Amino acid sequence: MLKGPNGRVNISDITSFTTDKTASSHASGESLMDGICMVSMKLDSDTKESVEALTSEGMTDFEKNELVSKLRDFTGGEVFEFSTCNRVLYVGFGVSAEELILAIEEVIGVFAAPFRKSDGMAVWRDLVRICSGLDSFIVGELQVMGQFRDAVSWHKQNNHVSSVNCALFDHVIAANRIVRKEMGFDKTAESMLNLATNAMAEMIDGNKQLNNLVLGFGEMGSKAVESLIQQNQKSITVISRDPEISSSRYPYLSERCDIMTLKQWVETGGEADLVISTLRNKKPTFTLNNPFPSNNGVTVMDFSWPSSFAPDSVHPEGTIYDMEHWIRRSRKLGVDWNYEETLEKGEGVIASVEDNFQMALKNLSQANFRSFVYAKMEEKSQIWESSSSILSSERAQIKAFCREIAGWICQTNGEFNLSDLNDFVTGTTRNLSDDLLKKLANDVNETILSMEGTPSWGA
Repeated sequence: MLKGPNGRVNISDITSFTTDKTASSHASGESLMDGICMVSMKLDSDTKESVEALTSEGMTDFEKNELVSKLRDFTGGEVFEFSTCNRVLYVGFGVSAEELILAIEEVIGVFAAPFRKSDGMAVWRDLVRICSGLDSFIVGELQVMGQFRDAVSWHKQNNHVSSVNCALFDHVIAANRIVRKEMGFDKTAESMLNLATNAMAEMIDGNKQLNNLVLGFGEMGSKAVESLIQQNQKSITVISRDPEISSSRYPYLSERCDIMTLKQWVETGGEADLVISTLRNKKPTFTLNNPFPSNNGVTVMDFSWPSSFAPDSVHPEGTIYDMEHWIRRSRKLGVDWNYEETLEKGEGVIASVEDNFQMALKNLSQANFRSFVYAKMEEKSQIWESSSSILSSERAQIKAFCREIAGWICQTNGEFNLSDLNDFVTGTTRNLSDDLLKKLANDVNETILSMEGTPSWGA
């Protein structure tokens, strides 16, 4: 048995000891896909009310845990829930689409929602299409993939989806990278955030100074503050439920703006020309009966979903640009390229990647191996993230890089050379030091060798 950097790893020998005990209920990966369904809904003028009622955006972890648990209990199978600003979807394992919809109606109380239904391989195709940005308002946007990864991680951590079933999502994530690269989407980062940044720049129009008010200081809120700073705005106030926690979360930005509660802002006689809302609530914060506290024609850019500003919630001379506005605006982007041709090309790329996925499904142990590898690399990323020997800029990249390594291992056709794996790790274009990359490569090699459980290694 050869153990060294030039050793050739045979995945089929390794997978035998990684097979999940739950796999006994599935004869094969193909039978696993036969038991998968998905119901989904994309935001448009006809679905707005249903999407708003069904989204988990703004829910606490406790509320979301309770929701997914109730859906699982009602269906008798595992359920994966995923919400973004413009869609909701549910993936069911071991249940039909009709059973899943019935559970949603019973648990959430939303009836006759115009769901799109899919099952089997169509679920995989739909998820790849969504995650790669081909189904987004802005074709090729990046944000949805990060949201999907977070959702998968959350369901794993809360034991809502087994490792066997999570193999589906691992394949989706791996396929997404291929599709984005083939489509050239990896060279862009277009998203709703870019749309917001451009809109703010137009509003400010050069060096004009405004009284800027940002509602919420999460990811989107912090990016809004960054954009305002870059546009040389001096008056920036952030409204937060807990100013102290918000200040500690983004110390650099906190030095460039005032952070307070809404009550404190009102008491100081605060004024606003531009309001950027990134709040996450189940229903509008400001309504006709609870209007936004402003006496002038304020401009509101509402990037919340569901919307945080209801119609008629601001001064009559004010203007609200809500999600419907941003949807319409986003569809005007990309006029220099042919939208239909882009989608057609994307479908072709997905079809080619699907062939690899079909091959992987012929052996369920391979799917289990994928889950095992991703879990191992997740463990490694956590170890490296906590290490005091790496820079903060490097620490921020470790998790994503470990996923890339796992994807490379799992995309091989049965076997690979450890030397090739070393080259992949050390040859990354990520801004990581040579010493760190060498340590990572060595650590990954040791991890692979520890997986053998005695596999056969060939020259």
